[in-house]
Amino acid sequence: MRNHSGSVEPLLFSVDQVAKLIGFGRTKTYEMVQSGKIPSILVENRLKITRQALDAWIAQQPRSTPNARARSF
Repeated sequence: MRNHSGSVEPLLFSVDQVAKLIGFGRTKTYEMVQSGKIPSILVENRLKITRQALDAWIAQQPRSTPNARARSF
């Protein structure tokens, strides 16, 4: 699959790649995958996350409001 710049985007991500993409630690990301919060598939005994599953998970996350963000600091 190619993006707008013409480079090829991966169809599958490792848990480590997803952790970097979403800004979470490796352990937390593995926990979310193991619990099913982030859907994954097994390819050659390796956990992989599809681009579609990652996009869907991101879309399901609650949006923060300016007031909620201000209270968290």
